[in-house]
Amino acid sequence: MAVVAAQTRWLVPPLPSPIGFQSINDDRFSQLRRQAMQLVESRPRQGLQFVEEHRDASFQIHCKGVPVLWLERRSPHVLLQTSLDAKQRAPAVLQMRAILQWQLEPLDYLEQVLAGVPEPVLMDRVLQMLAGEVPDGVRCGMP
Repeated sequence: MAVVAAQTRWLVPPLPSPIGFQSINDDRFSQLRRQAMQLVESRPRQGLQFVEEHRDASFQIHCKGVPVLWLERRSPHVLLQTSLDAKQRAPAVLQMRAILQWQLEPLDYLEQVLAGVPEPVLMDRVLQMLAGEVPDGVRCGMP
């Protein structure tokens, strides 16, 4: 049963692992947006796509059509999410997540809870470990 669940896991969009941060102004958001766009543009043959949800409010990076990184401005915080399989699916996204996180001020635990940022679900992490490698056809770039 676990093997079947692990094999089908790569066929559906993976669940995100969110982190909450303090609110940012329009200029800072535009700067972060440009950095994410540059990551995608610097890897034209890797299958990454920059997807803008709402200008000055949210964007995503997709790997062959599957979201792997999200940045969303919500009042009064910013939510940064990466898929649980980003390391296997699109390793370059982890570097981008680190760059974005470094420029943002994290919410403390209570603020995270009040902002509705859920705790990572243990079962998702267990399924991730059981799933093993992401098939080559759904990867973006080299691990």
